[in-house]
Amino acid sequence: MLEMRVFAAALAGMCIAFGAGAAVAADAPMRGAGMEAGLKVDYYYGDFGNVDEVVEYASRKSSALGEPLPNLDFRGGSGKPVLNQKHKDYVAAIITGFINFSGAGTHMLKVRSNDGVRIAIGGLTVYEDPEPHPDRTSDAVPVAVSEAEWLPLEIIYFERKGSWSIELTWQENGEFVAIPASHFAH
Repeated sequence: MLEMRVFAAALAGMCIAFGAGAAVAADAPMRGAGMEAGLKVDYYYGDFGNVDEVVEYASRKSSALGEPLPNLDFRGGSGKPVLNQKHKDYVAAIITGFINFSGAGTHMLKVRSNDGVRIAIGGLTVYEDPEPHPDRTSDAVPVAVSEAEWLPLEIIYFERKGSWSIELTWQENGEFVAIPASHFAH
């Protein structure tokens, strides 16, 4: 049987896909000059009970810079390192960069977290669940944008002990899915 081959060229760049189900990034946004893939992450270590404590601690302590995060689609069971560093408990992260919305309108987001989290887009806090809690997913959070653009993104997150998660999804064709890595930069 002959394998079907697909060739797609996007104005933003060239993308070649072979076979059924291959991802074609024809809608991947162009990053601005000086932007790099992923989100910058600064780690802090301590027993935090609220995102405000993370902010206060970060104002007076140095961070441990982590490798950029490709996106925000992470879950870890008890005993697993938090995000992309070696510690399993008592970790805080201040994650910064940009998120790209590919068109004007109201975009629906959801946040899954365990433990505390605060998310700001374009300098405005759009979601906060600031204290320790088990895994839970927010209701849909509307974010209105006036045009397709890269907006500043800041996530303040901490994990105390046990299992952990931090996920940011958006609605696409009626379903909430992980935001593609191509829509994040720092």
